[in-house]
Formats: sequence, C-alpha cells, structure tokens
Amino acid sequence: MIRTVSIDGLGGYSMPGIEIRDHFRKTPENLGTPHYCLGPLRTLAETTIEAGSGFPMHAHAEMEIVSYVREGTLVHQDTLGNRGRLSAGDVQAMTTGTGIRHSEVNGGDGRVRMYQVWIEPDESGLAPSYVDLTGPRGGETGVLSVLASGMAARPGGAKIRVDAAILGGDLKSRDRVDYEILPGRQAYVVAAAGRLSLNDTELHARDGAAVSEIDTLTITALEDSDVLIFDMPVR
Repeated sequence: MIRTVSIDGLGGYSMPGIEIRDHFRKTPENLGTPHYCLGPLRTLAETTIEAGSGFPMHAHAEMEIVSYVREGTLVHQDTLGNRGRLSAGDVQAMTTGTGIRHSEVNGGDGRVRMYQVWIEPDESGLAPSYVDLTGPRGGETGVLSVLASGMAARPGGAKIRVDAAILGGDLKSRDRVDYEILPGRQAYVVAAAGRLSLNDTELHARDGAAVSEIDTLTITALEDSDVLIFDMPVR
C-alpha cells in the first residue's frame, strides 16, 4: 500500500527567518492526526533557514536526531564542545540521550534547506554524542546511499541507536532503482526535489508517501530528482 502525502496538506509553523513544514511531528496538538508519527519516526521536518537566522541553544533528550542539508551552510554547536559546519549533501546525527543543548544557525549568505528527523531510540539513558559526515560533491547518481543507520541490514552512514535507516539518492530523469522492504518493516519516501513514480504512484516535488505491505518499491525519476527513504519497523 502506498499512501501519498501532499506538501500542500502539511502543517508547520514559521518564525522570523525560519519556515518549517512537518511530514510528522510528535506534539500534543497533533495527537490522533494522520501525520502524527510512523513507527519510531516522530518528527520529519523540511526546514528553511534564511541568512542571519537559526535556532539558538536549546535542549533535547531521549531522541536520535538526524539533519540532512540539501542547500546552504549549517553551523552546529553543542554543550559537548562539538562544532560542525555542514554543506549540501552533508549529514549530522545526535544521540541526545540523557540530555544535550545545541544550536543550529545559517552560516552562509544564502538560505539553508534541510530535512531534520527525530527517531525514538531503542533504549533510553544513552550518553549524548554527535557526529557529522561529509557527503559527495558532484557524486554518483542513480544509486541510493545510506545516510544514517542503526539497521543491521542497511549498514553505513552516521550511526544512530535505533533499528532504522535513512537513505538518499540523486536521480537523473528516467533513472530507476529498486528498494527492498524487508518483512515486518515499512518506509516513508520523500521527493525532496523533482517528480518520482513509486510503483506507478506519482509523487510531486516535496511530497511524501507512506509505504507498507510491499516487498519491492520501484522508484523511477520522472525528471531530475532527489529522493529520501526512511526505513523502519512496523509498530
């Protein structure tokens, strides 16, 4: 089954210099809505940060947080002493565990566009940690790469402490890739740019799709596209 989620129907919020569109967000006001959560995935936010803006120091705990930058330069600082500067294609992952404070600000002259994901960890009380990975610059197209994972069958990318994986790929028009969804698992797919076909179901730019009860997902680029896949257990 493939259930499409139009970007036009997503909620979100804005503040000076920041615009957020939520595919999922675990907040009290969203309880019971169709886009509350999927498995351990609690937040999936498409976030735009204009030059000179960002999120000042704030706290998180008991969540795995992954940020995937698609445009611009994002600067991260945290209370563990980490500092990261991420460009398009780069990934950062935090185990917030028993608690961490961090800031995220636009470090360039143009806008930042990124996807930020919050996933419930498999266990609580973990020590906080941070890692960032440099993505390819003008890299390979037509393949899916693991961006972050704690899933034994999908190793690679930044380590997260949950049985889930995040994959991404740049696809040229008419590129086709098959993705196997293992038994007991489900996926959420985002057309981060361009138009895609998922087993003949069309996905427009920035739309999402919840995928379940399907063994093989065939992804075809109807134009030059950027795809994200979130693979997680059914709960």
